[in-house]
Amino acid sequence: MSDVFLAFQVIPRVRQGNNFEVVDRAIAVVADAGLPYQVGAMETTIKGPLDQVLQIVKDAQQACLDAGAVEVITNIKIHTTTDDAHDTFCTYDRGVTAANAMFVPKG
Repeated sequence: MSDVFLAFQVIPRVRQGNNFEVVDRAIAVVADAGLPYQVGAMETTIKGPLDQVLQIVKDAQQACLDAGAVEVITNIKIHTTTDDAHDTFCTYDRGVTAANAMFVPKG
């Protein structure tokens, strides 16, 4: 299977402190994973093998709990393509921009 795009959002609830600091811990997990990623206002998108990106989400959830969250809601979206999909509007390489360049192979 080819790489997938996975977008996820963690919504931690803390009794004390700032939720954004907890979310930053989740983003650090993504950054440390070494895969192409993009942090947006509402979610973080990662490109990679499905099992690996799902593990990153699990690790990001755990990072929130380790940082003091008493619960975490995680929303996940997965975009999978086949070789036949490369003539559709969903391909990133049809229009490389600053917003999606991290997902397009260089070469």
